[in-house]
Amino acid sequence: MKTLKIVLLALFLTVAEFLKAVDYNEILRLANAGNAEAQYVLGSEYYNGNNLTKDYATAKYWMEKSAQQGYTPAEYFMGWFCNYAEGIEHDPVKAFEWYSRAAKKGHAASQGELGFMYYSGKGVSQDLAESARWYQKSAEGGEDFAQHSLGYMYMNGEGVEQNNTQAIYWFRKSVAQGYEKSKVHLFNMLYEGKGGEAAYPEAFRLLSEMLEKDPENEDYQYAMACMYFDGIGVKEDYERAFYWMKKAAENEHIDAQYDLSEMYFYGLGVERDSVLGNYWLEAAEENEYWWYYGW
Repeated sequence: MKTLKIVLLALFLTVAEFLKAVDYNEILRLANAGNAEAQYVLGSEYYNGNNLTKDYATAKYWMEKSAQQGYTPAEYFMGWFCNYAEGIEHDPVKAFEWYSRAAKKGHAASQGELGFMYYSGKGVSQDLAESARWYQKSAEGGEDFAQHSLGYMYMNGEGVEQNNTQAIYWFRKSVAQGYEKSKVHLFNMLYEGKGGEAAYPEAFRLLSEMLEKDPENEDYQYAMACMYFDGIGVKEDYERAFYWMKKAAENEHIDAQYDLSEMYFYGLGVERDSVLGNYWLEAAEENEYWWYYGW
């Protein structure tokens, strides 16, 4: 009965909560008796070092005990140990084996790791079609990085037939979970019109969020200037376009410097000023020269 209680606690509590709720000696007794959940908890805790002294070798010992009994979270953790963990010799081939065991049971994070290993050729021969297959399973299981990776493969036609609709679909799924890397790709696709005109306001919203997190990014500043200038996803506004174009130009964005010179020459969003127009034109030409020939 006490063993059942331990198992139920392991399912519903974090490792830290679990250790507080159950006496450590009891967990150790169960682990020594072969309880896979208790072994997993000890392995996790010895690796993290929150309630027990950090000890990588002991962490691996208990985690491997649990994984050898087929406890899926431990199989995933062993794959992670072999691939990434500090203080433990990395073995991508072993990592692939452990991930495969968990992935075949439907463990979404392990499926995503297999997708990455097949994509990169790490621990297994590179196979983009197989990578896409595992990313698909993981993405359908809700893993944000797999959704991002699958979107990337559809965007570029890697391992799957190129498909903008599918790429946008999976990037949106990943963005909805807060995966920031997907936001840039999704924005670019929508800004380029690959989601149709109806998606332009979404592109503007994404760019606004990106700028809020990284306000000095000259590429984002230039994109915002262009959206205001061309009225893409937002009402055309030359004054706002000038504001962002000047910020990007001051951050040495070459295209922004060329466009800013034109705005001064033609009085778009600012009073005409040929002196400043020439200033920014010369700055752009000089920066382009040094960019081309090297600093």
